[in-house]
Amino acid sequence: MTFPMQHPFTPLLLAAAALLIPPGAQADVAAASSATPPPGMAQYGVGPHGQSLTLTLLNSHDSAPAPNTPYRLFLTGKQESIRDTPSQDGILHGTTDAEGRTAWVWTDKAFQPEDFTLIRRVGDGPWGHFFQLHSSGNDKEPVPAWPYILTMHQRWGEQWVDLGYTTRQGATAYFSHNVPAASLSLSIDAPVTDNRACFDELDAINRKFSQNDAAGAQQLIQTMQCADTPSQRLDLAQLLLMVGRQDDARHWLMRSREWRFPESFAPIETPLLRDRLGLERLLGMPDLALADAQTLQRRQTKPGRPPRASDTDWPNDIAYYLADFPDYLPQAEEEARRSIRLWGPNPYNQGTLGWILSLRGDTKEGLRLMRASYREISRNEEIVADFGLALWRSGQPEQAARLWDEAQAQCVWGRRLYAAMREAQYDHPYFQPADSDAVQAYRQRCDGPRIKRKTMAIGAALPPAPAV
Repeated sequence: MTFPMQHPFTPLLLAAAALLIPPGAQADVAAASSATPPPGMAQYGVGPHGQSLTLTLLNSHDSAPAPNTPYRLFLTGKQESIRDTPSQDGILHGTTDAEGRTAWVWTDKAFQPEDFTLIRRVGDGPWGHFFQLHSSGNDKEPVPAWPYILTMHQRWGEQWVDLGYTTRQGATAYFSHNVPAASLSLSIDAPVTDNRACFDELDAINRKFSQNDAAGAQQLIQTMQCADTPSQRLDLAQLLLMVGRQDDARHWLMRSREWRFPESFAPIETPLLRDRLGLERLLGMPDLALADAQTLQRRQTKPGRPPRASDTDWPNDIAYYLADFPDYLPQAEEEARRSIRLWGPNPYNQGTLGWILSLRGDTKEGLRLMRASYREISRNEEIVADFGLALWRSGQPEQAARLWDEAQAQCVWGRRLYAAMREAQYDHPYFQPADSDAVQAYRQRCDGPRIKRKTMAIGAALPPAPAV
């Protein structure tokens, strides 16, 4: 088990839009001038008033239509919708034509372009979100043309899922996916967004991939001005992983590790090393991840100084990661025991060791350690997932179901728990269709403000766990 990860928050106000229509959003569009659809243009909706809209994307210095780009279009007002869309929810998904135009939309009333929300769409799943940026003043003005990176929490860290610039109304792209209630974060003040010229290059490459133009994207990569330093190469690797090109991402990660004169005479900076480790974990590179985690632990360790609450337990962190690779279970156990020696036993490293032992065949001791861990951190989704899955795999499905029933009652959820329950075929409401009554009832009970903590609370009081 690992401590909750920290994530930077931003000074701007973020309004998350989930699944349906957010209040106050407006379209960053231009309407077609003709009163009838051009020949061959797809048509949707019902009513006497029709128009097509043009998707326009911004960057640091200009704007341009977005041809051949997936989009999401709907009427912004809560009481209005486009009738008879294919999804029957008032929202139209499609791909712009070669001029950046949407399909032709018929409506009952004569709406203006600004009455619509039109944004770029990423992915094609039943769950989705986008964000809107507003100024922090009383006027709450939209923040246009602001660079952002959208990340999604995966099993092994935060992975880029989109990047770009906000629209004139401050909206990001709509990210659509298959993971129920996934944890998404918006970063608008990271080092990668500070250099607008370099970010423009990444944005242009991402647009090519979104247009299904891999050859055009590769041409832009070959002429990049910002692919020389290790950090720039890691940024490019993140983008390539984001668009599903893992082999290319590994190539650029390895290029970030190349020896450089004279920079390589000095040790790699710790923030860069942490970023590299994070990407190695996402790319499934256990050898490199173990080496970098051990380097970080050595830098953190001071002779005669016990670990501080602000330190990262790198041995436990990498041990839990290595447990996902059967060939690395001996190293995983070694690192978990190192964590216990350095930090003392706690519910996190005890849970990690228990999970590893269960994977290595010592089910009795593994379950004992995980049970003890669960009693202290019963709302940690990793221990809930691992303990339940270990019970299920060891022939105790009733106990696993009881454990997960309690987790469901306490609204415990996360990516690891999603995967574990899927493997055990546990019937969670989130495995029903996204618009089902079961999902809506669960969300009404469990959803609340989701603001990531800036700091970890170590040793905070926790409610007692139920007996299992």
